[in-house]
Amino acid sequence: MDLNIKGTKVFDDIYKAYNKMSVDESGKLSKAYRLIVSYGSSRSSKTYSIMQLFSIILLNRKNFKITVWRDTRVNAVATVMEDFKSVILSDIILQQNFVHNKKDATYLCKKTKSIIHFMGTDDVSKVLGMKQDISFFNEISHFTEEVYLQIAQRTSETIFSDYNPSGETILDGFTKRNDTIFLRSTFMDNPFLTDGIRNQLRGYNPYEWGSTYVTKEPPFTLMNSSNDKEVTEMNLPPLNKLNIDNGTSDNWMWLVYGLGIGAEKPNKIYKGWKQCSDEYFDNLNFESYYGLDFGVTAETAVVEVKYDGDRTFYIKEKLYRPASKMGIPLYEYLQVKKIVDTECLLVCDSAKKSMVDDLSNGGLMAVGALKGAGSVARNISQVQSFEIIYTESSTNIHTEQGMYSWKIDKYGVAEDVPDPRQKDHLMNSIEYIISYLVGYLDINYG
Repeated sequence: MDLNIKGTKVFDDIYKAYNKMSVDESGKLSKAYRLIVSYGSSRSSKTYSIMQLFSIILLNRKNFKITVWRDTRVNAVATVMEDFKSVILSDIILQQNFVHNKKDATYLCKKTKSIIHFMGTDDVSKVLGMKQDISFFNEISHFTEEVYLQIAQRTSETIFSDYNPSGETILDGFTKRNDTIFLRSTFMDNPFLTDGIRNQLRGYNPYEWGSTYVTKEPPFTLMNSSNDKEVTEMNLPPLNKLNIDNGTSDNWMWLVYGLGIGAEKPNKIYKGWKQCSDEYFDNLNFESYYGLDFGVTAETAVVEVKYDGDRTFYIKEKLYRPASKMGIPLYEYLQVKKIVDTECLLVCDSAKKSMVDDLSNGGLMAVGALKGAGSVARNISQVQSFEIIYTESSTNIHTEQGMYSWKIDKYGVAEDVPDPRQKDHLMNSIEYIISYLVGYLDINYG
């Protein structure tokens, strides 16, 4: 059956990775990769190429099920399902074989009875109930580790993911795993782009063409072609005068959306945080304190904090879950799950006074965080003045801290307030407790 699929290099790489086989320790032949990550720049055809591969799989595998995940069902239907629809419409054989059920957000292959389902993780009951042969996490940066693991353990064959590397994700620790492959791509791998889009992305490049290159293995790094060393402020390649004169040059946009490699956001709030093992944290002989940010449909975030008395706070993520999904009152959940020591101070978002009172009445040492005019900027400033070390298991702290940034105005200038669109539940809980402890322990942070 000859399909009229016009694929890019990105499609070829994904296709080869999926079909690569290896022999396990018992001598059994199996898929070489459990996790295939398509990682790279804007408009490189990452998602579209994966949809092309899925159409082929569904056409050739009987009673096979693929589930495509986004943060919400609305986004899954509006973005990824539209890409799959375009793939189906691009070939007459696919059009004849696939039936679209708009209500259920599915496509069924009539020949094989295989199905692709487009889902959102906003309905946790469906996440926990779904089983599939393949899962695809579109824009993995929108998913928590808990959701990823719940879906992964219900996926029998292969897990796919794609994203632009605009910040840390839950997959950062997977780069050295033998059963995982990271496939980096850029818009230059997509010959079907219009000149307008291609020129828009090329305009971000702050360096002369050919003066840099990217390493072939993760962590992908921009190198200076003249000396084969990493590009830094002290090792800059020749500058791209045209892009600079045109005002389009933007180093961060070029690294992330042009070259598809990770880069720290210039408006990032917290920098230089370090990690320690959970065992190291647990063995620290310092008093524990807790910070809590309330969430009903959003995540309720709890951190345990230890202060060494010498400008270092150690932090461990204890809870990252919406209260609506706990099944019992929050004060009970915190005690039943042994998330908070009932004899330790718990500093909470004081804007939810009734919820703080519920915790206090439920037997916890709960108090409201310090609020008032300028408290957000003050809290951030206080946290910035200390060394912060968080545990390796605190994956959501890692993700939030990597993305936590100042709001940018229409002129591209950072404002003195955090971007309200980002997830900041753990960052807020950290700010509440550290700001409170500055006064409670009489810490000089200046």
